[in-house]
Amino acid sequence: MQGRAEVRLRLAGFVLVGAVVAYGILGGLAWAAPADRAMEWTRVVEAAKREGRLVVYDAFGGAVPTVQYAAERFEATYGIKVEVAVMRASESIERIRVEQRAGRPLADLVTVGPSTVRPMMEEGVLRPVEFLPSAVRVSPQLRAKMEEWGLGQHTLTTLVQLYGILINTNLVRPEAEPRSWMDLLDSRWRGQMIMDDPRAPGGGYVFFAAAYKQLGRRYQEALAEQRPFLTRAIADAATRVARGEFAAMVPFALGLYPRVRGGPVKLLIPREGAPYVHLGFSFPARSPHPNAARLFAEFFLSREIQLRLTQDYILPAVAGLGAQAAEEVRPYLRARLWDTIDDPRRDPEWLRRAAEIYR
Repeated sequence: MQGRAEVRLRLAGFVLVGAVVAYGILGGLAWAAPADRAMEWTRVVEAAKREGRLVVYDAFGGAVPTVQYAAERFEATYGIKVEVAVMRASESIERIRVEQRAGRPLADLVTVGPSTVRPMMEEGVLRPVEFLPSAVRVSPQLRAKMEEWGLGQHTLTTLVQLYGILINTNLVRPEAEPRSWMDLLDSRWRGQMIMDDPRAPGGGYVFFAAAYKQLGRRYQEALAEQRPFLTRAIADAATRVARGEFAAMVPFALGLYPRVRGGPVKLLIPREGAPYVHLGFSFPARSPHPNAARLFAEFFLSREIQLRLTQDYILPAVAGLGAQAAEEVRPYLRARLWDTIDDPRRDPEWLRRAAEIYR
């Protein structure tokens, strides 16, 4: 996918994908009249309030602060207590597996990317996404991509995370700032970078696949020869750059920027563009509070929360709202979309390549 992100999403918003189609995609539900849907949703809201609690496994590793914000606003709006457990994608997969196999589910909702949802879907530990009134507002382009990857019935796309480079301005002179992803191969960066580990699902893997597809295997081999420090604690990695322990973080999830903004750091989008990934929600097959989970997913698609995403430097999934981002954020959200992961069905092959190169 090429071009400016918001323009593409806004254009996609005009594609005709009506409610009947969306209902069929989201959950494989049979057609139902609007009045029946309204009654169904009223029952969901009432049941959610009776459940009174919700457990969210946030597998974004802290890179989407909007999840915690939404949890607090949801609790204030509906009086439903929300517990958010932040973790890596690989940890969320294992937890859901163990809980579902043991018949002792704890999580009601898990945040996912394409590489996270596929293994859980194949093991049968997720249930299809059920009817949500606002699901039809999600960009048709985003929904179509998840359908192409065979993930549409088990994933509700809620946002798009972009990736750039974070530098420490005390350690990197303006004339030495990387303008291209190729600039990271300069000898000045040897041993100076901290990198999200590309050998496991997450932002590092997204960047690995995108750069590999665009620049070839030799680029990744040369980058590995720069001896970046690999980590899976991405939120902490951004802080370490701000403290001056490393000159740069590669890739840098833009959703982490509010955490370090104000420090001696600068966010850069290389001229080739920003790697990106579609992110969203999935629902464990069995959960203690299924109606509260559905209501939270609906709440996350509200205008309030989708606009909050833009404040956190993240593209909303609802078409058209990215254009309403604050002026200082807009240039980042309009960055050229460079590339993303391959078909998640090929993840094992790509992860093997990453493990071969980054030892």
